[in-house]
Formats: sequence, C-alpha cells, structure tokens
Amino acid sequence: MERQRVHMRMQHREKQTEEQEIAAGGNRSVHNELEKNRRAQLRHCLEQLKKQVPLSSDSMRNTHLNLLRRAQLHIKKLQEQDERAEQMKGRLRWEQRELRVRLEQLQRGSERMRNDSQGSPMSSERSDSDRKE
Repeated sequence: MERQRVHMRMQHREKQTEEQEIAAGGNRSVHNELEKNRRAQLRHCLEQLKKQVPLSSDSMRNTHLNLLRRAQLHIKKLQEQDERAEQMKGRLRWEQRELRVRLEQLQRGSERMRNDSQGSPMSSERSDSDRKE
C-alpha cells in the first residue's frame, strides 16, 4: 500500500515536470537568446579589459582567468602607486606650509631691517671709523 502511494507520487511529479518542460519550450528559445546575448556582452567586456591591462611577459596562456588575475594585479599596483602619490602630496603640502612660514619670517625680518635702517642714518652709510679700517 505504501509502495503504491510512493509510486503514485513519483508518477505525479514526473507528469508535472513534463508539463513544465512543454510549457517552457517557448521560454527556452527566449532563454537561449538571452544567454547568447549575455555571453556576447561578457566577451565584449573581456576584450575591453584586455586592452586596459598590460600584456603578460610570461608564457601563460591568455585565458579569461589569467586575464582577470592580471587585471587584479594591475589594479593592486595602481592602488599602491596612488597611495604613494597621496603620501608624497601630503609631504609636499607640509613642506609648502613650512616654506611659507619661513618666507613670512624672512619678509618680516627684512621689513624690520629696512625700518631700522631708515630710522638710523649710520646703518645705510659706513661710518668714518669703518672707512679707516
């Protein structure tokens, strides 16, 4: 009795599966076309990536997987270069600020010297004692 129920359930499932496959027959061609377009798009993207990634110097096969690995390494290298450039930019900004401060100090010092020399007639001309030496 139990065997009959199990057998009937299996027949029922098989029938449902067949009906679904028949109904999906029209959808299958749509699915196939979508899959074809997806693969074409993927190929196009891989070709674009191949143009952006430097060629490998080793003798590895040019598979999609190797292309993706090379792209990954290239991106990592670019990120490291970008980080080094950002660090250099930070150091240069700091140095620029330091130089501006130094320039302001020098300008203030030269203004003081100019003001001092304008107030004292002896500073711009050598004194008689300086000339004798």
